[in-house]
Amino acid sequence: MFFERDLFLHTRPRTVPAAALRFRLTWGLGGAAALMIVIQLITGVLLNFSYEPSPLTAYGSVQHIHYDVLFGRLFRNLHHWTGHALIVIAFLHMLRVFLSSAYRGSRHLNWIIGLGLFFLILLANFSGYLLPWDQRAYWAVTIATSILEYVPGFGTAMLEIIRGGSDVGAGTLHIFHTLHSGVLPLLMLFLMTWHFWKIRRAGGLFLPETEKSTLKSTTPPTERLAARPHLFIREKAAAAIVMAALLYPSIFFNAPLGALANPGLTPKTVKAPWYFIGLQELLIHVNPVVVVLVLLPLMLLFLLFFPLLKEDNLNGNRLVRLFFIGLVAGYAILTIIGLIFRGPGMQLGWFF
Repeated sequence: MFFERDLFLHTRPRTVPAAALRFRLTWGLGGAAALMIVIQLITGVLLNFSYEPSPLTAYGSVQHIHYDVLFGRLFRNLHHWTGHALIVIAFLHMLRVFLSSAYRGSRHLNWIIGLGLFFLILLANFSGYLLPWDQRAYWAVTIATSILEYVPGFGTAMLEIIRGGSDVGAGTLHIFHTLHSGVLPLLMLFLMTWHFWKIRRAGGLFLPETEKSTLKSTTPPTERLAARPHLFIREKAAAAIVMAALLYPSIFFNAPLGALANPGLTPKTVKAPWYFIGLQELLIHVNPVVVVLVLLPLMLLFLLFFPLLKEDNLNGNRLVRLFFIGLVAGYAILTIIGLIFRGPGMQLGWFF
């Protein structure tokens, strides 16, 4: 209890604005994402004690974890479902930050740090996707990494570096395991710490100007409450709810594990992980070279630097908001098409 209290007081201000304690201000998304990253780190370390990163042993070690290791099935399921939930929660957190214009001024750098953290979360999920070494994962990674071939000049070299050779094999599994269990967790911890520190430096949570003006008539602008117990109790309650929401599917629904990977047998339908299916669908409709060299770099530049554009009002630049929402809606539509309406041979149809 004393350690918990001291840790809390070292990572939070002693007092917080009363207005910042309202749940609807952030919906607890940032804290939920941070908790999920910690869960991923803990369960990942525990799973790594029994996992063997070799094409000859990886699949069997995952089965061993699932069926023979004490609480192995629970930890594997928790690691799997938390990883997928983390993508959704982190994205919703970024969307909330965008819609509330919490990227202004000195917070622009923190927006960029958040983008980097979200990118690392995607990479962590993708690198972990291959580790079970089943058919679904093997061919999904094969298709996803082949996108690099469309980069002129050095695309083939990049592909061989990432795969550890010309094809997905032992080298790929070793590289992905090293990234997933070593490099990416350290980078995520660094960026997450920096992200929270920047929020603290900026004066805490961002209060939209419209809400500030409304609060002046109801709440004294200088009213502050002790972080402990007011913030402490709220964070503990939110953490308990998140843990319960993650444990439920982890207890009753097993993480998928298909047949052992067979490089000589190509499935009829090969789909990327759900968070990249929108990109896979886009590559079907648009020339891959245009996607890789034009659309993706332009989208990245927009996400990095749109906070520098002149704003029309307190809600930000209207064209920027429309473009951002259009990007989100477009990718969501492409993802739905790829998930639901693509069947054998990636043919369009009704597949329910």
